[in-house]
Amino acid sequence: MKNDLASIIIPVYNGERYISQAIESALSQTYPYKEIIVVDDASTDRTPQVVKSYPVIYYRNEKNMERAYSRNKGVELSKGEYLFFLDYDDLWEKDYVESSVEFLKKHDVVYSFPRTFVDSSGNVKRVSKKKIPGDILILLFSGMMGYPSATAFRRSAFLGYKHEYLMREDWEILLRAYINGLSIHLLDNKRVLIREHPKRTSRSKTFLNATYKVYIDYKDKVPEKYLPYFLFHIGETALRFGELKEGWLLVLNSIYKKPSMLLDSRKILSILKRGFRFWKR
Repeated sequence: MKNDLASIIIPVYNGERYISQAIESALSQTYPYKEIIVVDDASTDRTPQVVKSYPVIYYRNEKNMERAYSRNKGVELSKGEYLFFLDYDDLWEKDYVESSVEFLKKHDVVYSFPRTFVDSSGNVKRVSKKKIPGDILILLFSGMMGYPSATAFRRSAFLGYKHEYLMREDWEILLRAYINGLSIHLLDNKRVLIREHPKRTSRSKTFLNATYKVYIDYKDKVPEKYLPYFLFHIGETALRFGELKEGWLLVLNSIYKKPSMLLDSRKILSILKRGFRFWKR
């Protein structure tokens, strides 16, 4: 059974509003061999009462340890060969796990590119039409891969989430997976639903600081071919948070290394929007 078992790990902190939907999404998966582990990061709301009403494995941290620790703890408690992570506010289509396991038998990591974004009520808010490059590494080094709810690992390939990259730990683990020679497979099958709401952590300044840490730790490890995409993403993120000098230096450096970046209208519109809106104030 262990060789076929899929472990679904759901870290949660004060998630009483959404956790039931996440658990039901996991329980409804068509893949028959599964276990669901909810790691409660010392919630102070009704999360424990909600979770305990479902047939899942429940573990509660003694104190708030943050989500990287909780995911790793879930892996420690799990028994499955295939590891899936579902954020407490996200959802999956019913065949998400089943469709991913097929590829996990051949690859170390499977990433399902998220296209569907839902609102607080679970209604579809938008569906991304973003064109995916043929080279998955462009996607990776451009910072366009990372959602844990879209990431699955074969147990032997799981490297562990690192707390020091908190809020970019989801991107960093995939960068580390590539650097360590693991096989990463990309799926574009619209089976992951990401919930957008005001509390998503990508709007926190901690997100920017974690992005800078990834830059410092990985800039010398990125293959030269993909360095312009990496630099552009770091610079674009800096501009988004109003770090104009640092942002423009990184963006211009990326364009210097790869002038064809200027042909990507989406990228140009993004930096113009983010790089000048603060000056107008």
